[in-house]
Amino acid sequence: MDRLTLISLSLLAAACGVGVLTLPLLRDWRQRRLSARTIDGALARQRAAEAAQAAHAAVPAASGTQAAAKAGAAAPQGRGGAATAIGAQLGARVGERINAHWLDSRLGRAVVTPEDQQLLEQCGWYGPQSRMLFGVLRLGLPSALALAAMLWHVGAGAFAIVAWGFGTFALAYLAPKWHLRRRAAARLRMVDDELPVLIDMLRLLQGVGLSIDQSLQVIVAEFGSMLRVLGPELARANQQFASGRSREQTLLRIGRLFDSEDLKSLITLLTQVDKHGGAVQEPLRQFGLRMQEARKSRLKDEIGRLTVKMTAVMVVSLLPVLLILTAGPGFLGVIRMLAHMGGTR
Repeated sequence: MDRLTLISLSLLAAACGVGVLTLPLLRDWRQRRLSARTIDGALARQRAAEAAQAAHAAVPAASGTQAAAKAGAAAPQGRGGAATAIGAQLGARVGERINAHWLDSRLGRAVVTPEDQQLLEQCGWYGPQSRMLFGVLRLGLPSALALAAMLWHVGAGAFAIVAWGFGTFALAYLAPKWHLRRRAAARLRMVDDELPVLIDMLRLLQGVGLSIDQSLQVIVAEFGSMLRVLGPELARANQQFASGRSREQTLLRIGRLFDSEDLKSLITLLTQVDKHGGAVQEPLRQFGLRMQEARKSRLKDEIGRLTVKMTAVMVVSLLPVLLILTAGPGFLGVIRMLAHMGGTR
């Protein structure tokens, strides 16, 4: 191996180290760019909607009669699909009754515990159908894998067959819950990241004169794609509010679902303002500043932990490069001298 090859390998290792260090920066830059594009697109759609409303306001009232005539012509066509819709509703009701009966049984309560139901809701899966699928997966997958493992080790002894079957069933039975816990923990971390964005949006919308309900509606309709966890939860809260529940109940459900003190504080602030009234822009600004300070402290702690973890990476990647650059020429000279001495003899 000559000197040029050693230098190339060292440069390649250094480039890999620099790439690993710059990957989080590139990811952050990409997320900011997507957020800016989403906000610009939402503002453009809002301007287009306002322009369309202004244009429709000038349309004569004769368009209403034309729409009524079209609706009357389309009514007979919709009667043919009434039977299909009724059949779908009956099938859904029967499925819900079967799911409810199985989940209320002793086996269903043992397989899908209240903790599992909370984990499913934290993962964004609601309703009896999701619990039914989780229960079937938690019973069917371990049974199939245990049977396959026992059939695979048929030639071994009876003890080995039973041990393989029991071990496979136990691991496959616990695997779905492990997956739920990891997904729920990831979504909780995403809630902590999305909460400052939600606070800034609420503060901006309150500054233009919108109420709490209108602000939440605009956030869900225009900026729901930016909030991948809180967006669907706020949309569900708006649906519950439209169905007759109070705003306090719909927001407190989100606070109980995600065990985050900052989220609970924000929900308490919003419920108090919705109940008693008052200006919320200044409290939101102070709350956002406090959230930024807490986030900075968390980032400092993470940086401190990363420096300790990067020690092993530096020892594995940078130390061989330094050894190659410093001791490589000396080793090459010794090898060439030994080869020359062996040739002269």
